[in-house]
Parts: sequence; structure tokens; C-alpha cells
Amino acid sequence: MNQDVSRRRFLQTAAGIPLAGLTMDASGAQSTARAKPAAPPLPQKISPPNIGGGGRVERDFYGDWLQRSGVPIIEGYSILDAATQELKPWPEIGGRGLYCRFSGNVHMDAMIMEIPAGKALTPGKHMYEQLVYVLSGRGYTRVEQGGKFNNVRWAEGSLFAPPLNAEHRHYNDDSGKPARLLAVTTLPLTLQLVGNVDFVSKTRFDFTDRYNGQEEYFTKRQRIRQRWDKANLVPDIRNAEVVKWEERGGDNASMFYDMGGNTILEPHISEFGVGEYKLAHRHPYEAVILILSGDGFSIAGKNDLLKDYVKMDWQRNSIVSPPYFWYHQHFNTGTVPARYFAVTEGDFPKRLGIPLEVEQIEANREDPAIRKLFDAELAKKKR
Repeated sequence: MNQDVSRRRFLQTAAGIPLAGLTMDASGAQSTARAKPAAPPLPQKISPPNIGGGGRVERDFYGDWLQRSGVPIIEGYSILDAATQELKPWPEIGGRGLYCRFSGNVHMDAMIMEIPAGKALTPGKHMYEQLVYVLSGRGYTRVEQGGKFNNVRWAEGSLFAPPLNAEHRHYNDDSGKPARLLAVTTLPLTLQLVGNVDFVSKTRFDFTDRYNGQEEYFTKRQRIRQRWDKANLVPDIRNAEVVKWEERGGDNASMFYDMGGNTILEPHISEFGVGEYKLAHRHPYEAVILILSGDGFSIAGKNDLLKDYVKMDWQRNSIVSPPYFWYHQHFNTGTVPARYFAVTEGDFPKRLGIPLEVEQIEANREDPAIRKLFDAELAKKKR
């Protein structure tokens, strides 16, 4: 990747905007954009003497690029309320927003984008997968490819998948208040793989096997396995069907989705009952989790859930993201069933040959201290 990447280039690519020194105005017309001075080179990280030939340059295209960008950003393990989280002006996308970088993630990111009342964000086109959840508001997204287009209508609670590398633009139907979207993407992975910023939005290729302008693209839905649906739009995942899943413990029920023909991003919703918690587990893939209903907390620990763990309190519209291959566990301390929406990488690690498996701590092997921790938290709620 060219090491002299300007802030504008980063922001434009993060939003899926063409990187040709041009931006789109409100009417879609092109206007010349001034080039900003190149950022100074970042210091190199060198491998220890006994690794990588004793002096390999340890490259992190995504991390370096993000450090240069100046994009409005929040970092950590969680966000308490994505619907009310303070956002910053983000001129390059045509609204306000925030880039979410969660600890330990190098394949997936998240972006909160706010569309001004009655307006639209800047058109986007990108060579990375994306899932979009509507935090608030109503509107539609125009998707165009090969001279054909579809308008996908959405409202609070909707989940949809803009097709890979297809031109799209988000519109706010409400002239009285802004709309807020949460996008989970594979931008970091794309940058780490190719190391070239222009590849993200300049590549001209139509994935017609995923999307070819078909009218039913956002309306067709099909049950393909016991708790799997193939759909590119779910009108409201907060109230969508879930199928019981005894293997995950308690009254757990879930539904997985095959969306957009994506080969990496795998979304699902899961629900568990009042006064219950999920069995502890870890997996060799990243996860970004949005709480749809309920109150509670999650804990995550690198090697042991009860030693040096991170505690993340959550409520509706909280986001939590346990680091890669950390044990984690979700607890419902509220008065209604807890439901969340999670995006993971599915079987992608297996296709990379990563020799790790999902591990679950079954109920008969659970440390009794976990139940004591949960009971203590429940007692706090009753005070």
C-alpha cells in the first residue's frame, strides 16, 4: 500500500466513496477535491532477533492507515448505547458518524452513520462485505448495478446487506429527524489482504452471482436449514422468528442468516430467557454483538473467565465485541428475554486453515463461581 495516504483518502474509502480525487455533491455531480499533504511516515515495527529472520518489518496496513486518517473514532470493548452515542461531523459521508474499532479485531469493523433529516449520504461502492442495521429512523437505500436498480425500504430494526461492490446510497425519508445506521464490514480484512487503498473502491467488477439487479433481491426469503434463512432484508430482526437451540443452554433460541452472498460475514440473532445466561464459549473468529432487547452484562477473559476478565454492562442498543478467541459469556439480569444480533466470520477461519475450534464450557463443567457472580448481579438489580 502507498504509505502516503491522505486523510481524505481514508475517509472516502471507509465510506465506500471513489478514490479518484473526486467527490459527489448532493445531486450526484462530480466536483474536484483538493489533495491534502501526505502524512509523515509512521515508525516501523521490527520483529525480534529470533523471529522473521531477525528484522522483518511487521506490517499492519489497516492499523497504520487508521492511525493516519483522523476519522472520528471510538475504541474499546463496548459501546453502551449506539443509538444515543455522540457522533462527530463526517463531511466525506455527507452526515455525522463514528468509526468503531474494537479491541483485538483486525478483520471486522463497525461504523455508525447518521443521515440528516430528509437528506442522503454520499453514494458508496466498495470491495468489502457489509451488513447494515437500522438503529433509528426510516428511509431506503438505492442499489444500482449494470444499469438496473432496486430501492430497499427500511425502518428501525431492519437488517439488510448491500451487495458487494454495487453502487448504493442511503436516503432518509423523514424530513423531521435524522436516521441512524450501524454498518459492520470487512474493510480491515480487505486492507490487510491487499495492502492497497485504491483496490477498495476503484476495482471494476460486478459480482453478478450475488446481485444482478433482480427485482426480488430484497423481498425473497427462504428457509434453507433448521435455523437458517436466506434473505437479503429482514424487516425487523427485533421481532423475527427464532428457533429453539437446546445445545446452547436454557431457553436459548436463534436464527442465522445467509445474506448478500457474503462469504465472510455471518449474522444471527439469539434470545435467552429472564434470569438465564448463555454457556461460556470462545471461537476462532471475531464477533460484533448488538443488544436488541433486555438488560444484563457480558464477561470476557483471554484464558480464564474468572481471572482478569473484562465486564461489559449492556442494555438495548449496546454493542459488545469480545476479542478474538477469548472466552466470553452473556448474562440476562433484566425483566424481559434478552435478544441480540451478532455478526461473526462463520467458517472463514476453517477456510484459512486455522487449527482452532469453537469451545463451549458445558453446564456440568462450569465453575460454581460463575453462578455466584450472576446471583450477585441479580441481587444488585433488586435493591
